[in-house]
Amino acid sequence: MNYEISDAILLCLKRNKRLGIKPSSQTDIADHFGLSKPYVNQLINGHVADSANTRQRLAAIKQYVGME
Repeated sequence: MNYEISDAILLCLKRNKRLGIKPSSQTDIADHFGLSKPYVNQLINGHVADSANTRQRLAAIKQYVGME
């Protein structure tokens, strides 16, 4: 994963926080998908091995935060 995706996800989270809508944090994402907070952070920042599961989770996160 490249930094553009992580930056875009974080910008969407900041936008959502400013607008007062969910998800506005990585904690909201973790709660929604039933994942741990550290794992969500690692996913967003690209510190997880590239696999089909990782790409699927990132696609779901991008859709949830409003990127797509």
